[in-house]
Amino acid sequence: MRAGGGPGSDVAAEPGAPGPQEKASLSLPCGLGKVAGAWPALAARQVTVGGLAVPYGEAVRAAEILLASRTSAIAPVLRAAGSPLAGCDYFGAAAPYIERARQAPKTGGIGAAGRHVTKHAFLAAIAAELERARAAELASWQGALATDERYAAAIARDAVALRQRAHAAGIRSAVRSAVNRAVAACAARDGEFTCDERGACGTGGCRFTQPPYAGLDAPAGPGKMIRPANHAEAGRSFSEVQAADQLAERVPWRAGVPVSDCTAA
Repeated sequence: MRAGGGPGSDVAAEPGAPGPQEKASLSLPCGLGKVAGAWPALAARQVTVGGLAVPYGEAVRAAEILLASRTSAIAPVLRAAGSPLAGCDYFGAAAPYIERARQAPKTGGIGAAGRHVTKHAFLAAIAAELERARAAELASWQGALATDERYAAAIARDAVALRQRAHAAGIRSAVRSAVNRAVAACAARDGEFTCDERGACGTGGCRFTQPPYAGLDAPAGPGKMIRPANHAEAGRSFSEVQAADQLAERVPWRAGVPVSDCTAA
């Protein structure tokens, strides 16, 4: 039930409230929000804030909205942003953290405007729920890994395949950008020279080649790129795919993990 006294009223601590030795942050701790984007299962996990259950990702969004807001308002700000937490019992959720919020530094204003007590306490409540949800989700993953080693092996294989694809995509993107830059630079010097480079523009002997691509000599096949006016085959199509494949062979992706020697002096 929502406390009737408003933001400044004394509210008894609910069961499970942080004790005197526990730390309740008045903002969203670093990492609680960022991890949701890379962890779909966590982003979808239900958390309960002020008696209302919402996905973890939605609770993160609500916290970020309030952190960006310069007012002490909670419900109107969340309602304007379309957050379902606009209808939660935020006074009840904030109650265990009110006293600590009262001790927070002022925001610069005078009186109540200088210390957003209820908002800070509500943010602390959201952060606590997010931390509990993350710990529970992590525990479930650890339990699954410990139960069946084949599950862990499958995750590792998927991770390796994902990193390999990302590596290959990065090379293709880098080569494509180099080719586009070379074509643009060549077009800007129309009529100043002639070129008969067999590889993609921006690779091999092209005068606009950058060092990482100077050693590529794979002949370019037909594609979506167009040879610039200075080329002997001006107007003909060519592709950067052959150059990207050659670079990928020379710079293969290798699986590995960072290692540190904890025994070193």
